[in-house]
Amino acid sequence: MGRDKAFLPFPAPDGPPLIARQAALLRSLGINDLLISGRSDVDYTTVVPDARLVTDTVPDAGPLAGIAAILAAARHPWVLIVAVDLPHLTPAYLQTIIDASDGRTGVVPQSSQGYEPLVALYPQALLPTLQTALAERRLSLQAVIQSARAHALLIPIDISERDLPLFTNWNTLADTGA
Repeated sequence: MGRDKAFLPFPAPDGPPLIARQAALLRSLGINDLLISGRSDVDYTTVVPDARLVTDTVPDAGPLAGIAAILAAARHPWVLIVAVDLPHLTPAYLQTIIDASDGRTGVVPQSSQGYEPLVALYPQALLPTLQTALAERRLSLQAVIQSARAHALLIPIDISERDLPLFTNWNTLADTGA
């Protein structure tokens, strides 16, 4: 895309940055300990001043490294991960994810395309699994989630046809409508 998605306006072209929208979404659920997995050379606090920046400890390891860094920095036993480039998520859908947890396992949405690991509720107990995968350079989140399911750390919930549009992400400028 050529620019940091976190600062894309939503709604385009004059809305607040996506990162502000996602922070507000989490706050609407009562989540106030906000962690941003991002680049160390970007000042996200200009938009979300009370958030803590967490950077990957394993370079070039993709989203897996970001999730591991967030879990390592978390002050709570549960972390709700919300990707910045999914502007159509709703508080109601995120509450569905939270409500699906049985208090022992995390929750990850899934569709016929696979898991949606960047909109999921993760237990801190998953951190050793992620760290092992990173150390072994097994970077596929789909495979890590499958392993976590086998060890009863995550359960899937199906994404209904009605909810599929919530997972439309912004990968190009054309996706933004700008």
